[in-house]
Amino acid sequence: AAVVAVAVALGALNLAGQIFYGRWDFSEGKIYSPSKATKRVLKNLEDPIIVKGYFSQDLPQPYATYRDYLKDLLRSYRNDAGKNLEYKFIHYPGDDQKFRSEALSMGVAPVRVTTIVKDKYEIKDGFMGLVLIHGDRKETIPVIRDIKGLEYDLTTRIRKLVTKEARQVALLASHGTEDLSAETEEAVRENYDIQKVELAEILKSPKKPQSLILVGPSQKFSDEDLAVLEQLILQGMPVGLFLNTKSVNVGSGLFMASNIETGLDRLLTHWGLEMKKGFVLDLQNQNVAVQQRAGPFLINNVVNYPPLPIITRLSEDNPITKEMDQVMLPFASPISTENVKNLKVEPLAMTTRLSWFKSDLINLAPMSRFDPDPKDPKGPFIVACAIEGKMTALFPSAPGGVASSTSSASSWLKESAGTSRVLLVGTSKLLDSRIPADASNQIFFLNSVDWLSEDADLVAVRSRGAKLRPFTRELGDIGRQMVKLTSLLLMPVVVVLAGLAIWGRRIRWKKNLRRELHVEPGGTVPA
Repeated sequence: AAVVAVAVALGALNLAGQIFYGRWDFSEGKIYSPSKATKRVLKNLEDPIIVKGYFSQDLPQPYATYRDYLKDLLRSYRNDAGKNLEYKFIHYPGDDQKFRSEALSMGVAPVRVTTIVKDKYEIKDGFMGLVLIHGDRKETIPVIRDIKGLEYDLTTRIRKLVTKEARQVALLASHGTEDLSAETEEAVRENYDIQKVELAEILKSPKKPQSLILVGPSQKFSDEDLAVLEQLILQGMPVGLFLNTKSVNVGSGLFMASNIETGLDRLLTHWGLEMKKGFVLDLQNQNVAVQQRAGPFLINNVVNYPPLPIITRLSEDNPITKEMDQVMLPFASPISTENVKNLKVEPLAMTTRLSWFKSDLINLAPMSRFDPDPKDPKGPFIVACAIEGKMTALFPSAPGGVASSTSSASSWLKESAGTSRVLLVGTSKLLDSRIPADASNQIFFLNSVDWLSEDADLVAVRSRGAKLRPFTRELGDIGRQMVKLTSLLLMPVVVVLAGLAIWGRRIRWKKNLRRELHVEPGGTVPA
């Protein structure tokens, strides 16, 4: 009877779990539950969104697990969205052709998967995609290859469906600026329209983009250019500056550095900022693979490369870096904020105390020696910061070339109309595909775009799961070895100590029992 009662109770509990959904998430940052930003987006939905999952039935691991994870995630989404979100997984028993035709028509792409059937490997097409429908609009995730970042993909597509007008981000197209990589540009276009513009065009345009980004300009800005850029900032347009003080010809393989003069340092100095002309080097850095010829053979060597510092001292307050553990900023120049006055300055990324600065480096080949000199300035150094507040104009009146435009001259500002915001990063090479880096670099850049465009929700969702937990060189060799040994030996030592404690408790219990029963140590009862 007891067994039957337990079985009935478990069955009732399982049925209740199918009807009423709830979960406890004890992970750090609750990364297995929708974020507050996602919940805010879902609760603000005004019209229904239908989510259709197209997953083949016989998917091998780990893809079958992805389907289960997605179902749980969508149940959580529905709890927050209520009647404004419905989801279903499409399946036609016994009719694979109908399922395939519908999946292809919805934009879900087939992928080759390997399965084991009757001890034989089979390669066939599988479907692992998702479609979101809102009225006559549709967004598709053609293939779900990993659950990492899946919440971000879902939430951003929901926002894109319900947003009536796309937000615009401007990239400066002149002055020798660098293009974004195809992957990064595609990631930005998921949430924004990208415009490649000239400075004068933005100033004259009645409809301005949400933000302006300058990536690695290498040519000199005239007074007119600097004045126009300053006016955009004073008008309230957030500007992101990804600047280099020296050019490094990475593509040629020579890694030779040369000076750059853009004239932007005049604006930086006016705000109280200064970029030191040179490079930060750090013992905590990215390893690189170098090929060397030994007779007829090519040997791959992995070497430390101090010009690629791994930054782990990140601001825990700014949305750009709040949920991140590291970013790699190659060929970065240090930023001085000592002279900033009447503006809020926030360091976002700082090198370790094991870093140093060199201003005279020309040869940056990976096999070169970068040993610090006793005279070299020592870290930590700021390599990324944000400033905001009321700014005054370096150019209080329009220069001649700009003053010829009547509309611009008549509305010329001598100080900020509201709060001005500028992001300054001491390198533009963080997204260079020729430099080894992990996904954290792209996350940092995309978070920067969102912060400049005042889209904190996207920042909060994207950074979830970006934790990398690296060992830092600041621990020192002894500190790192202690951490490793502690991780290796702590649990066995705890188990042994627990066993000894239990053993001692049993011995004391037996002694107490003999004392109470008056039993001799040999086991006899005294007469």
